[in-house]
Amino acid sequence: MPVASHQSKIYDSNREYRLHPESMMGKSSFDWPDFYVVGAGKAGTTSIQTYLKKHPQVFIPKTDREPTFFVTAPPPPSMKPQYCTGDLEAYKRLYKDANGHQAVGDKSVGYLWDRNVAERIHAVAPQARIVIILRDPVERAYSHYHMSVRHGWESLPFLEAVQRDHSESVRSNYWWSHPQMYVELGLYYDQVRRYLETFGREQVGIYLLEDLENDPLKVMSEICRHIGVDPALLDMEDMKRARNQGLVPRSKWLFDVLRFTVSRKVRDRILPESVDVWLRESPLFFKPYKPQWTAEEAKYLQSIYEPDISRLEELLGRKLPQLRKSWI
Repeated sequence: MPVASHQSKIYDSNREYRLHPESMMGKSSFDWPDFYVVGAGKAGTTSIQTYLKKHPQVFIPKTDREPTFFVTAPPPPSMKPQYCTGDLEAYKRLYKDANGHQAVGDKSVGYLWDRNVAERIHAVAPQARIVIILRDPVERAYSHYHMSVRHGWESLPFLEAVQRDHSESVRSNYWWSHPQMYVELGLYYDQVRRYLETFGREQVGIYLLEDLENDPLKVMSEICRHIGVDPALLDMEDMKRARNQGLVPRSKWLFDVLRFTVSRKVRDRILPESVDVWLRESPLFFKPYKPQWTAEEAKYLQSIYEPDISRLEELLGRKLPQLRKSWI
């Protein structure tokens, strides 16, 4: 089945990263990760990663940076120290302490959208387990937009931003700040289909953010069984905390000062992970934010997403009301 036309315009001839995986990565004795949390972005992957990091049988790199090794397009020069796109030696270094763990994973949300990644992972790890988590795409788009506004990457009102984003005619690099792909990242049908066709249904676990929020222990137990570790070893207390919830700075001025004067790389080097997480989630610095959108905004996105969700339901053979839970 051909990839939908809205995706065909995204990729240009970025030849350095379009090589076949074998020639790009070389012949290597590296033990590749055996499970991949591939997305969707803004749909609960951070929660999954955080829970699995504390599982004694699981190894995921101890950083909130995503490896993004298998993605098609490289990051811009300013981001290269933070990612290892196409850099096998940098990728290996992330896993130098992985020996002795029953399951070794990579969480990179760019892997779900990028149409080449499923094939690339399969070329080196054909038995890998894939973890996909999906969210109501309208909520996902707004959460993505809100993140962009919070970080200073977006200045347009929501409807204008998604309309510009969806009508953009030239998209040559996943890492460019515009378009943000607020709309496109929520078109799940083709993204999921590629993994099912490449790895087979038994190796692809598909979960829903609403289920993770309502019963994290149940969903995480299913994920543990899927990747081959003991669910009984999950941290029960850790399940009670929400992850990556919607927050806004209490002081935007202080947030901008800290963000631009203390780089993430420096924070990683000098702060324990628990302290860094606290600084990013502390009620002293942040307050909860519940997104609101208008009926016009919702209907615009629903008209785009409804046919895609219907195709996804047909593909999976089940109804997915969780993907329409916010709809007006």
